[in-house]
Amino acid sequence: MKALFINPSAPKTTFWSHKHALEFAGVKAQMPPLGLLTVAAMLPDTWTVRLVDMDVHPLTDEDLNWAEIAFIGGMCVQAKSMEEVIRRCRELKIRTCGGGAIYASLEHIARVDHLFLGEVEQLMPEFLDDLAAGHAKNIYRAETFPDLSLTPIPRWDLIDFSNYLTVPMQISRGCPYNCDFCHVRIIYGKKPRSKSVSRVLSELDSLYEHGWRGTVFFADDNFIGRRDLAKQILSAMISWQSTHGYPFHFIGQASVDVGDDPQLPQLLQQAGFEALFIGIESTVAASLSECNKKQNLDCNLFEVVRLLQEHSMEVLGGFIVGFDSDPPTIFDDLYRFIDEAALVSAMVGVLAAPYGTELFRRMVAENRLIRNLDGDSIANFSGMNVVPAMGWDRLLDGYKKLLAKLYEPAPYYQRALRFLSRYKINPWLPGGLPSPAELRIILRMLWGLGVKDSDRRSFWRFMAELLMKYPQLLPHGINIVLAGYHYRLISRRFIETEHDHASVEPLSDFSEPIFNNVR
Repeated sequence: MKALFINPSAPKTTFWSHKHALEFAGVKAQMPPLGLLTVAAMLPDTWTVRLVDMDVHPLTDEDLNWAEIAFIGGMCVQAKSMEEVIRRCRELKIRTCGGGAIYASLEHIARVDHLFLGEVEQLMPEFLDDLAAGHAKNIYRAETFPDLSLTPIPRWDLIDFSNYLTVPMQISRGCPYNCDFCHVRIIYGKKPRSKSVSRVLSELDSLYEHGWRGTVFFADDNFIGRRDLAKQILSAMISWQSTHGYPFHFIGQASVDVGDDPQLPQLLQQAGFEALFIGIESTVAASLSECNKKQNLDCNLFEVVRLLQEHSMEVLGGFIVGFDSDPPTIFDDLYRFIDEAALVSAMVGVLAAPYGTELFRRMVAENRLIRNLDGDSIANFSGMNVVPAMGWDRLLDGYKKLLAKLYEPAPYYQRALRFLSRYKINPWLPGGLPSPAELRIILRMLWGLGVKDSDRRSFWRFMAELLMKYPQLLPHGINIVLAGYHYRLISRRFIETEHDHASVEPLSDFSEPIFNNVR
């Protein structure tokens, strides 16, 4: 059987795409599709498997004519491309299989011949048997959350690492918290499940043996969901990194209670973590209570950020505006916190309600749900699907002013320098001169931002201060510059667009997603 795995393309003009930064890095996409590569490893050895990542290469008729069966998956932002891929497969009468988080979030996505609802580890053997017997079903639904020992190591041989900036890896699924705007519990459950220590090391071995060197992004929604096991895994990773000469540095996601255990920041630092995404959401206690973000009420958010920065990690802060409890000063309050905490990458989105969440149900009951989600609620009007209690005019005006203050060159570079002044170099990670690839990035950056860009004066002032005060942090400074350039362009596009919110009306009817798996 000839199986073609297809990763639909994502829009290039989103906050998360990092398109404008990737152009300087000389790569085509942020990271490869971990889910598809993992499912590919579940197929029989007798099958011939290929993968087309449409963020890297277009999907050609030649690709489709080769295939006997197509596996298609993705996230909400890929929905438009996914619909087109399914249409092309149908025209050529190619059997299609689909699944992934997109079916937990959108009820309108096109159906495929064989739909996998839930995690596929326990479904794939049944499907393969049914397919061989000639009576494969239309829908395969997972009734339980599988043990992650069933999850195979991804098929890294199907991709060319040189096309990507980062490589993803997953250690655990699920989250013990119940934030009312988040659907992680719907997709993966409330009880965190994790791979074993030995399995994590095997996956690191696989990446290493396939030739990857650089950043590894842990796709876990909460890396410390099982804190004791996370510490065991980190201890083993430290030993592995030391033995292999620290070929990887890591980025992950964690809840704010990462600061509750003094060992965790130390272990993360020694393992080689360089950044953590933390869902801070709001500085307003009433807004945190409203969204059931109880864990954020029990700590000093500023001190958590400072603690991680002192342990060689940049905090990628997630924030939300548009809570019912937000005061009129919310935009100034958030900017003040972000600036004082030196959060260079502050990802501020507008409150949105994914299907199946408590927020979704509440908005339906209050007749405040206005559209389907497109998966991108940062600097994107079409990603906003909740009628704001503060009113559209105040929300959009305050949000645009906040984005401008955050990402215009002068305030952004000043915040970046404040971060670098607090940042402690990781003594465990090897230093050295820039590699040839890094030198090419620097040259592209100097030409693109130092010569061609209209904001080049701010760029040169930042670079001069960086080299005079923090020359050892040049690689971090370059990353900050390129990320900021992307954020600035995406924010400006949103700020300069007129949004017709007057015509927005609540949905008169709606349907739940076909997959609602809360347990």
